[in-house]
Amino acid sequence: MVRRLRKTKKAQKYDYSRNRKRLSQKNRRNGNIRSAEIRAAYDDKKRPARNIRDMGLAYDVNRAIPIPNVKKQMQDMEKMLSGQKVKSGARKTRAAPKQHVAEQLEEDANEFVGTRFRMARSMVRIITAMIDRHGFNYGAMARDRTNYEQETWRQFRSKIRRFLRIPEQCTPYLEEKGWIDCDMSDPTDPRWKEFGTDDES
Repeated sequence: MVRRLRKTKKAQKYDYSRNRKRLSQKNRRNGNIRSAEIRAAYDDKKRPARNIRDMGLAYDVNRAIPIPNVKKQMQDMEKMLSGQKVKSGARKTRAAPKQHVAEQLEEDANEFVGTRFRMARSMVRIITAMIDRHGFNYGAMARDRTNYEQETWRQFRSKIRRFLRIPEQCTPYLEEKGWIDCDMSDPTDPRWKEFGTDDES
């Protein structure tokens, strides 16, 4: 049902409680930029798309990496085969004035920051208790009556080896045991002797 124009006009009343100036300023704002490099190079006088393009980044991914048009590709191929000249779709790109931002971001992305993996405190508690009780005898751990999850000796072995590869979590335990100065890679050390494992010599 079409509403009468007069009724529609009557319903549109001016809202005096709104601050229009503040609303337009809020709409023009681009939000908080989390990346420090982009924030430093960002120019508030330019539009967001222009800013991003000046930094050597892609504002619209669909324009930067377009989906190939199969029909156009076939037409171009037919023109090439018939000997006609084909226009190249690639536009000449100028060097971005703030290219250093893209390079810095790429460098940061390629930088290895180390493993962020951490084991749960409850899992660390179980593992350290098992090592205290059985050493590195994984078969005895699997048969332990506190093994409520019914984990196999291989699961215990993988969890313990993972735990020993996380310095932030294993160092306090090793210091407490007095094993901090030991070499884990030394197979002759009885403290690191693994039992019930297929690596056993």
